[in-house]
Amino acid sequence: MAWYERQTDDTDVVLATRVTVSRNVKGFSFPVKMNDGEKENVMGMIRQAAGGSDLTFIRTDETDDNAKKDLYEKYFVDKRFADSNDKKGILISGKDDGLCVLINDDDHIKINAFSSGGNVRETFKRADDVAQIFEKNMDIAFSDKFGFLTSDIRNIGTALKVSFLIAAPGVEMTNNAFAVISERADKYDWQITPVITGAGIKQNGLYIMTNIATLGVTELEVLKRAESILKDMVTLERSCRDAIFKKKKLIVEDQYYRSYAVLRHARLMESTDALNFLNWLRLGLGRVENDETGIDWKTVNYLTHRIRRDYSDTEDKGMRTPGKAQNRATKIREILKGDDER
Repeated sequence: MAWYERQTDDTDVVLATRVTVSRNVKGFSFPVKMNDGEKENVMGMIRQAAGGSDLTFIRTDETDDNAKKDLYEKYFVDKRFADSNDKKGILISGKDDGLCVLINDDDHIKINAFSSGGNVRETFKRADDVAQIFEKNMDIAFSDKFGFLTSDIRNIGTALKVSFLIAAPGVEMTNNAFAVISERADKYDWQITPVITGAGIKQNGLYIMTNIATLGVTELEVLKRAESILKDMVTLERSCRDAIFKKKKLIVEDQYYRSYAVLRHARLMESTDALNFLNWLRLGLGRVENDETGIDWKTVNYLTHRIRRDYSDTEDKGMRTPGKAQNRATKIREILKGDDER
């Protein structure tokens, strides 16, 4: 079972929490300015420092497509990192399915902890526990004035980034609701951005919320702000969904069943269309009386993750082909029938 399949109280709105803690080795340039020899040296030092943990090392320049696919679909790497021929690697926890360490990405060490739902403190602790291993066993670049030093000046200080993957079709469909939550986010030094953008894309329902401030704030302050903005977002989204269903019950019910029928039986499916159909399922799920679909939040969220992180979509990115649309539709049907191999 992948980490994003675990269910919590908030997974109707919060699909995932990601905590990133970045560290760099003192005495070395940032990876973008390092030569191959320096990258190998740093990689070896990091591997040695992690030697007493349960972290398993993988060189990305030696991984096959199946391994890349698995890493990509678990959100551990992006296409750029997976396909790089540079001296890069990844450490994966043998005990925690939602924990990894990228080596020689933007920074020497980038610790990523993932969880389903919005438990940001528990997610942070898992990442911080790994950070302490490196801080104990390595000389980490740190300034008494600025804090932890990173390749991106926006991350200097705590070098802590928290982000939430949010499903918010209710906010998106409600006049002024997005402006309200965006204003609140600004007050917390957070930003909210749509996951999918592009010409002709009006709605997709998915957003990333992430902190901006890392300098001049403590880790605890970052976590408290994360909990506050997330609570506001969850409350607002649920309120918007309830209001939409109350005002447009028949329309929501009709679109709910139509969307399910298309997902369940279509032979061609574009990713943006699939995500929009899932928006209607989110608006109706738990509200439609005597629901005949038998669908649940776990399936809706699993479909969303699989559509978003389809490794085959990274090839010829942006190009729509009948083969991709057909394969996507087949996978969706298998998931809804319970025939997919998870």
